[in-house]
Amino acid sequence: MNKFFKLAAKITASILLSVVAATALMSVSPIYRFEGPSPFHGDRIYNPYADFDTTIGWKRACLHTHTRVDKGINECPYYPDVVYSDYIGYGYDILGFSNHQALTPHPVDTSLYIAIYEHGYNLFKFHLNAFGVKKVEKFDHLLPVLLSQKQFMIDRLAADGDFVQFNHPDRTLTVNTRVMEHLSGYRLIEGDSGFEEWDLGEGTGLRRWDEALSAGRYAHNNINDDNHNSKDPGAIARRCSWINTPTPYWKDVKEQLLKGNFYTTRIPDFGRGDTTAKHAGNRTLPRIKDIGMRGDTIFMILSAPAQTIRVISQNGKTVDSVSSASIIEYAMTEDDPYIRMTARYGNGTTVYTNAFARYSEGDSPYREFAHPVRWGMTVIWNLLLLSAASACIWCCVLMFRKRRH
Repeated sequence: MNKFFKLAAKITASILLSVVAATALMSVSPIYRFEGPSPFHGDRIYNPYADFDTTIGWKRACLHTHTRVDKGINECPYYPDVVYSDYIGYGYDILGFSNHQALTPHPVDTSLYIAIYEHGYNLFKFHLNAFGVKKVEKFDHLLPVLLSQKQFMIDRLAADGDFVQFNHPDRTLTVNTRVMEHLSGYRLIEGDSGFEEWDLGEGTGLRRWDEALSAGRYAHNNINDDNHNSKDPGAIARRCSWINTPTPYWKDVKEQLLKGNFYTTRIPDFGRGDTTAKHAGNRTLPRIKDIGMRGDTIFMILSAPAQTIRVISQNGKTVDSVSSASIIEYAMTEDDPYIRMTARYGNGTTVYTNAFARYSEGDSPYREFAHPVRWGMTVIWNLLLLSAASACIWCCVLMFRKRRH
């Protein structure tokens, strides 16, 4: 019996040591030197809706939802054809299947395929949507504690595809104000990504997005269902984007996403389980009829009066608002590095615009922030990881090595 307990203890210890070794080996990363916050400035104002075409209107999209897959990480009981049918029933025109670590073919029309997947199997839920990729990146940090590790994965994925989306930062462990002020390289962000209405509207503040914008990290807000069960009325058709694209094909969709020529909507759970009421509610959502700039004045016209429309600027501060209105105009001042607008309705429906921001060079406020490698710290960090992994492996060897008498 004593031998049994000793063997069990050795096996348990070897498993724990193996986990530590694997975690160490999957924590390798360059260590970067980051640029700090740099608010937008300049005499030019970027208008994400400069090419808005009222004749083609908006196409409704969800670019972060899950299905059942034969290869990858399953987080949904239904295959793509079922999920696609469910979304079409709620009036969606574009659907991107962003399954974990798996590219998912379009179940109906191959021309509508969007090469997208959600990267990340780490314990902190630091997830990124990789768009326009040809393959799945298998490497991930199991414990992405460091800012440099997060930046490394953004850079790695962005280099392999069209661009990267920063998923649900408000639900990601280790993401804080400092992270939002220093990370860069992603083009889209899920500003409002709370599930259902558990947050009582708190998520509509888009705190993490404002932290990034206030630091000069320009990205567009692309909220999505992140749906894991399309048959659950409380989980489907809760968040969507409305893209001003002439077609649902990726070439056109990508162009408008990068421009920011879209807006997003948080949607109530109409009917609370009554799918008839839910479908009816989704057919009558308020929309943006027109949006843009005249000189330095930003304007928005809604299809129905909102309870409140807020103009939000640096550090998430409300600089103007109107009540019971469908039209708002705001002249940007020199003190406004950026502004965005939020319209909230009495039933909880919330409309978000993308940000108008100041810049002086290039085509937009988006910048590739330099983050040079700190070679000394990189060597020290990775040597420590290698040493820790080697020590764990050697301990396992010693435990099971037969002693010589």
